[in-house]
Parts: sequence; structure tokens; C-alpha cells
Amino acid sequence: MAEYGFGLVGCGVISSVHLRAIEQVERANLIATCDIIEERAQAKAEEFGAEAYYTDFNDLLARDDIDVVHVTTPSGHHHVVSIAASEAGKHTFVTKPIDVTLANIDAMIAAAESNGVKLVAAHQFRAYDSYRQLKRAIEEGRLGELYYGDAFVPWWRAQDYYTDRWQGTWEFDGGGALMNQSVHWVDLLLWMMGDVAEVCGYAATKAHDMETEDIGTAAVLFTSGAHGLIQGTTLTYKGMNTRLEVHGSRGNVVIAADRITHWDVAGEESLAEGEVTDDETSAADPMAGLGDAVGAHRWQIEALLDWIEGTGEPFVTGRDARRPVELNLAIYASQRTGEKIALPLDPNAEVGFGT
Repeated sequence: MAEYGFGLVGCGVISSVHLRAIEQVERANLIATCDIIEERAQAKAEEFGAEAYYTDFNDLLARDDIDVVHVTTPSGHHHVVSIAASEAGKHTFVTKPIDVTLANIDAMIAAAESNGVKLVAAHQFRAYDSYRQLKRAIEEGRLGELYYGDAFVPWWRAQDYYTDRWQGTWEFDGGGALMNQSVHWVDLLLWMMGDVAEVCGYAATKAHDMETEDIGTAAVLFTSGAHGLIQGTTLTYKGMNTRLEVHGSRGNVVIAADRITHWDVAGEESLAEGEVTDDETSAADPMAGLGDAVGAHRWQIEALLDWIEGTGEPFVTGRDARRPVELNLAIYASQRTGEKIALPLDPNAEVGFGT
């Protein structure tokens, strides 16, 4: 069995999930960590048994024994590390969103392809059994014609989440409640419902002192003719559970807090796992549920290694991960212009929203 050397760049909150997942992959060997704050890089290296740590990611990339680089820096910086890693002949596994502009994402994809390496992104909820069961039912036609699908992320974040940090900035976060918190469910909605023809959206900052939005809402028209709704917030009182809904001519499915709570499909027994209450999860806690994500990240890492070896397919390629970013940017563009926005977008279009 081949063994792959891993390096991780960016030792913030989400890095622990990636490092725990790497630790569980038999073919993976953590070689080094990197962070501009030396103490953080050292602490993660010591905790997870890496032999080295760095403050300059170029020193990590210079190592011949590193094959895969996990990029867990602030979102707007992902392209910097990913492109450099590709040019150094390393495969990259990038946390969500893959980056915050289409031009940067396209440059990441081009760098990987031109250097013959793989680029994948962490949208780990695709590995959860609840969403995979729904995806399978859709692919098999069991829900019939899809009429509409909705994604809701009614979360809460305290002001200190945005104070003196990169979250909630256009440069590093690329947006707020939609681009950071809700991008996973935007990805899931696209995975279930398909491509988008046009969107009409709104975004605003109501409850926080921040550059970007703490609420975003959109009406979506899919290319299939199906309709959709998206709403992502970080201002919901106490925070509530996420919800993904898909409704077709032969069934309705609702997944709340990653659990199937409603499964009414013609000719089938219900797969519902029971209701989930808001106090069962922590929709106000940025650290909540990270432990549950370790296994899903591990599965994605295994899929990447299979792809490298030519024995399997990845969960989410760079091109896949581009789609939810494009849709969020279209929502911002709709808010900014006051018009419906057709997709695909111009990769060099203006970023942000107007007030």
C-alpha cells in the first residue's frame, strides 16, 4: 500500500478536523504543519505528530516527502497556497469555500491541470448518509420530476466572531452568512437540483458590525425549470437547525440538522429518523459538530488518494466546488444591481453587494 506525505497550511479552528481525519487514513503520514503564527504551527505539529512546522508555506512545499497539501487558511487566501502547491507538484485538498472569486478558482483549476496534479475541496456533508440517500433517490428517479428545493441555514454568531478576525470581510471571507456558513447547503442544493439558470437575491447586514451580510435570501430558477429558495443567516435568535428540502412529483424529503426528518416517497417506507429539536444542536457555536465531520473528511481524503491512484473518483473536484461560490456571487450581484442575474457569471465581474 502506497503511503502519502501530507502537509497542512493554516492552523486555525478547522485545521483540527483535517488533522484528525489525516490521522485516521492508513495511507497518510503527516509530515509538517504551517501557520504565520509559529506557536500555532508548533502546537498542531506536536499534537498530531508532525516532524516539522513552518511559518512560510514555501518551506513546506519545498519538501520532496510531501505529496498532498491541506489548505485551511482564510478563504480568500486559498488560491495563493493551492496554486503554489500545484506548481510544486503537490495535490491539494482545500477547505470550503474553495476560494471567494471565480477568477481565483479558475486559476487554481488551471494550475492543477497544467501541472498534472489533483485539486479537491472539502464539502464533507456529501459524505453524510442522509444526503447520500436523498441523492440516490433523485438519481434513480424515485422522487419523480423535481418541482422545487430549498436550503435554510438559520444560525447565530455573536459579534466577537467578527471582531478582529478575518470572518465577515470581503477580502478574506468573500461574503458572510451565505459564503461562509451556508456554502455547504448551497452546494448540497445544487448537488440535488442541478444547474441554475437565474437568481434573484437580497443581502443585508442587520445585527452585526461587519463588512459582509448576516442575512442573505434568494429565489432560484434551475435550468430544469424547478424553483428554489435559499436563506442563510447569522442573526437568528439563539440559532436554529439547518434544513434542506426537495419536493418532486412522487415525494417530499426534508433533512434537518443532517437527519432525515420527513421521507414521503411513493411506494416506499419512510426513512425518517425522527424530529430533531433546536436544542439538540448548537447552531450558535462555530465549533459545534466538528467532531462529526472528521469521518466525512477522512472519507474524502481516501477518495482523493483513490483518484490519484486511478482507482476511484473524488467527492468534490475544483470545478464542483466552483458552483456554490458562483451562485452566492450571483446573489450578491442581484442585491447590488436590483436585477435578476443569469448564470454563468463573468469570472471577472465585480464582487460584493450594494446597500
